[in-house]
Amino acid sequence: MTPDDKIAAFLGSARPASEPSFNAAVMKAIARRELERSLLVAALGAVVGGLVLWAVAPVLAPVLEPAAQSMATGVAVLIATLSLVGMGQLVMRPREA
Repeated sequence: MTPDDKIAAFLGSARPASEPSFNAAVMKAIARRELERSLLVAALGAVVGGLVLWAVAPVLAPVLEPAAQSMATGVAVLIATLSLVGMGQLVMRPREA
């Protein structure tokens, strides 16, 4: 009797039965762990980005203030246009049967 035959005899020829509720619980735990990990990475990235911006704010302020004043009107028009397009997409959405 070969080792493979011994393993097959020990395990049996049939596949072990699986418990759907157990499988669902394990999959839920894995998904929750992945979500927590991705949220932690996003939070750390936000904190690091905020600290970097806070550190360079005194250097960037004199450069960005004149540019921001000159772009204010264009940005306001762009935001209004995108808002109207977005609302139009919501209103004109085809009805689902």
